Amino acid sequence: MAYATAEDLIQRLGGFYRDLYADSDGRLQVCEAAADIAAASAEIDGRIGKRYQIPVSAPAAGELLKHWALTLAEELAWSRSGQGETPENVRARAAEVRRMLNLAAEGTMVLPGAVAAPEADAAALLVEGDEPIFRRHKMERF
Repeated sequence: MAYATAEDLIQRLGGFYRDLYADSDGRLQVCEAAADIAAASAEIDGRIGKRYQIPVSAPAAGELLKHWALTLAEELAWSRSGQGETPENVRARAAEVRRMLNLAAEGTMVLPGAVAAPEADAAALLVEGDEPIFRRHKMERF
């Protein structure tokens, strides 16, 4: 589940959207914007998935997750646009989002209303094999 839409990204980028997502004929590539949103949402889920059930659907966390997804998607858009280097402010905002995601994954920051991930159950591994050669009773005098 994506935490934002291509339309949200269009509004976020404003006039830069055409520069970043137009093909060589000037046609806008909405599918590429949607792919960047999906990649950003997957990064978010990957970072917080150990602590929270993903995708996070809590309305209280929705705006924050949308903001994070748009920031990460904006960085992706700039990095693959061929427009030169990603602007420093975009890189700094994306770095801050990743820092916040790490805090959320550690539990230092809480996503309001998000459901905690279930604890992993302990597992046992049983291996079948030949009868052991060296047993305690065979090794008594050694």
